[in-house]
Amino acid sequence: MYTHNANVSIRQAKILLILQMFNMSMLILPRIAGKIAGHDGYMLPIIGFAIGTLYIWAITSLLNRFPGEGLDTIAPKVLTKWIGLVIVGLYVIKLLVGAGFELRMFAEMVSQVLLPKTPLPVIILILLFAAQYLIKSGIEACGRMAEVVIYFVFAPLVLIFCLVIIKTDYKQLLPMFTARPQGMLVGAYYVSMTFMPLEFLLITGCLLNKPGKLKSVCLWAVGIISIVEVILIALTFTGVGMVTSTKQLWPVLTLMQSIQLPGSFVENQEIFMMCWWIMSIYMYISGAMYVASLTISRLVHFHRQNVTTLPLVPIVFFISMIPSSLAESYTYLVRFNGQIGIFFLFILPLILLILAKLRNLGGRVHD
Repeated sequence: MYTHNANVSIRQAKILLILQMFNMSMLILPRIAGKIAGHDGYMLPIIGFAIGTLYIWAITSLLNRFPGEGLDTIAPKVLTKWIGLVIVGLYVIKLLVGAGFELRMFAEMVSQVLLPKTPLPVIILILLFAAQYLIKSGIEACGRMAEVVIYFVFAPLVLIFCLVIIKTDYKQLLPMFTARPQGMLVGAYYVSMTFMPLEFLLITGCLLNKPGKLKSVCLWAVGIISIVEVILIALTFTGVGMVTSTKQLWPVLTLMQSIQLPGSFVENQEIFMMCWWIMSIYMYISGAMYVASLTISRLVHFHRQNVTTLPLVPIVFFISMIPSSLAESYTYLVRFNGQIGIFFLFILPLILLILAKLRNLGGRVHD
């Protein structure tokens, strides 16, 4: 309805979600896990998965009650027109702000590791225009690209796991079960923020070619990411050290720098291994801007959605330049996701679902 490529397959939806969840949060995850839960930090994704299922239940239950619709039409129906439009407007703002902070952290990493002499604004603009080029083609184009990119993401990831696992110090995972329960819950909540792309489904969920499979798609993607997170945190702790992980801004990057490929004479091998994160961040930024653009197009009943993508570039660029330093970028990203993320992931869908049931709005379809 809104683009000539308006549907994605089950396979494409799974891959898109997995790639989008490989955002900058994954790079700093061992640092957060170690600070909050100590040696038990690698267990946080297990509890985080349970929290993620709550997000999935709230979002899919709401979308199942209003088949073929998204937040842009559901919120005005349930909350009255003007309140609903305000909520949808805040949703768009949240997407753009989150994309901006994510982009800034990504640019800082690229500047330090890959392009130290390239100005930050140049790095940011390159990715923004690349994302704009992709999303103007529609979600099906994003899905097709994701099917190709996924191989370039998991190949170096598996290589890293294999190289690290043979020389790790598993004593770094001991002693076990020393973290306080409340600390584990707080840590698991922050870990569950890697599932942030689930909020995209509030708009794009109806674009799945088999909407009844949405819940299984989400569970599959969140499950895969949770397993990777457990392995990633555990290997970072054992390869770098738990205490060292809490002192490094990007402990996963430190882990990669410690890897030596057998028989390799290439310096700075972590550059090649970082390629998967570059592509994953690209898919995340593209996803956030696509959803924001599609939401705006629906609100103003503008059927040429690709026209609304270009004006988002300067907006996201401006947001990405708000932090004055790397440390401030990190603080903004963690606090923004931690304090704002749960509203659109769980609280808002739950409120809309309860009110819809009380007012007898919408109807149920297959789960």
